[in-house]
Amino acid sequence: MDIFGIIGTIIGSIIAYLIGSFSWSILISKLMYKVDVRDYYSKNAGATNTTRVLGKKWGLAVTFLDMGKVIVTMFIVFGISCININDVNFEATSYYIPAFFVLIGHCYPIYYRFKGGKTVASFGGLLLMANPYLFLIAAGTWWITIFIWKRVSVSSILAVFLVACLCWIPQISGINVINFDGSLLADSKIIWFNQFHHLANNYNNYYDSLALINIVIVLGAILSIARHHQNIARLLKGTEPTFDFKKKSSLASGEISRGDKKPKKVANQTNNKEPEIVSKK
Repeated sequence: MDIFGIIGTIIGSIIAYLIGSFSWSILISKLMYKVDVRDYYSKNAGATNTTRVLGKKWGLAVTFLDMGKVIVTMFIVFGISCININDVNFEATSYYIPAFFVLIGHCYPIYYRFKGGKTVASFGGLLLMANPYLFLIAAGTWWITIFIWKRVSVSSILAVFLVACLCWIPQISGINVINFDGSLLADSKIIWFNQFHHLANNYNNYYDSLALINIVIVLGAILSIARHHQNIARLLKGTEPTFDFKKKSSLASGEISRGDKKPKKVANQTNNKEPEIVSKK
């Protein structure tokens, strides 16, 4: 990576952080229902808490929109790598380092006093852009374990931990060894977005390496697991609540209504069931 590649990566990472800082969970809850999901249940600005407060439809929407933050960012960074004016050439800009900064922005958003989500959905977006096989493994693990243990935190932690380990098996990426210069990934169809370097690079001499991509995946997994520290503490105490797909959202059940102010009391998560909330009417 040359000096312009480094500059392009830095610019891309700054843009990525700002995009990652947008919280769809907060925006949707405030714009559509004039409530703040951070006032209820786990107080987390993520898809799971959105599902509990607003319903499955909005929880699913937040999941895909949070994944989309990574996807949009990487296409923007691709645009940066296409800049080639006279001696200024950003073709060696990394696509995957900025993707990690989307996760940082999601967890520590500058727009919301650095109080964000746990980046599970955004991490899924990273996996989709890095290696669809790992994405399918993570998604399959999440769904299987959620039906077994009925705890979102367990499913999320196991899914990200598993792919952080499996990503180091080079055959999953379509090559036989871990490479550090990116040359072996020039023809990898599995790590598909890396092929966009071919469009931006006149000489085809720069690709993100498998080692770099895997390091980004591992760092993303560590960040996500670390953000679950409160869940881990409750799991050890046996007080982590379960997640019931059949349970109505707080809006649907009438526990809260459009325009409710901050709830007077949020019950502590001290048992194995989802906590109830009491809001100001």
